[in-house]
Amino acid sequence: MITRPISVRIRLIVPLAILLIVVASSFPLQAFATPTLKVQLPSKLERQVDEWVSRLAEQKPFAAWQTVDPQIEALGPGTHSWLVLFSKEGKDIGYMVVHAVTDGSFRLGEYGVGPYSLFSHQLLKHSLIDNGLISEDQTRLFTAVMHYVHPFAAAWEVKIGEETYWLDAKTAELLPVDHVTWSKKFPESKQTLYRGTKEGSSVDSLKLNELFDAYERLPWLTKEAPFPAKDAKKLQSRLNNKQHLRYVTEPFGDAMLYAVPVIGYQRWSNGRMDLAIDMEGTRFIPLSVLLGKGLFYR
Repeated sequence: MITRPISVRIRLIVPLAILLIVVASSFPLQAFATPTLKVQLPSKLERQVDEWVSRLAEQKPFAAWQTVDPQIEALGPGTHSWLVLFSKEGKDIGYMVVHAVTDGSFRLGEYGVGPYSLFSHQLLKHSLIDNGLISEDQTRLFTAVMHYVHPFAAAWEVKIGEETYWLDAKTAELLPVDHVTWSKKFPESKQTLYRGTKEGSSVDSLKLNELFDAYERLPWLTKEAPFPAKDAKKLQSRLNNKQHLRYVTEPFGDAMLYAVPVIGYQRWSNGRMDLAIDMEGTRFIPLSVLLGKGLFYR
């Protein structure tokens, strides 16, 4: 066997090393550097949501919010509002609605906790199946658009083939409205930017009572006098004493009536008061919004 001299191997390797050095020196140092990763900073809206989460999470019903990443999406066409969803292990645990304010800041609207969020896709599918509008294997054969004017004028517009259906955004119940009646009742011109002071307060107190059936009594039919809910002290005192209180509203006129139990409240350090309503979970809605849309009954 013929063995190649070691000196020949060395002569072959050395020129190759020199060639590599020359080639490398012809490129700038940056060409071999690790690419710089761009870090996307949180938006102004995301920072505001995080601030509200940190304040609400101090209360037990919202404690789990601080351990999940909120998902933010536009809340329907022309609303200048956003829906913030909180989920854990694939299940809804809460939501909040955020509105734009004319001064460039944001206002916290309604918010809630429970197994179904506002505009829950899961609850919507269940309702469409239960109402015989689709079958189990047709869950992708429909389109749904969100519409939000206020908490009791919030709906899915669902198109299945040539037919269109409207369902409540919180309960997914079928609504007796169509696009024409909705547009007449809630023209797009009303879905404008909010006006008001900036939110800069913390939660002052929280009170939650046991659930009850709002239809145990029908005071709105027996012509009983409405409860004077404008007096926040009387309202708070009644709930502190665990006395029943009902909220009744007819956002679509005689065609639809909501009667829901008020089971508590949450007060903020700036004086804001949100009432807790049992409606497929606990829904917190500003008292100022409820006063202008319906009546309270004992």
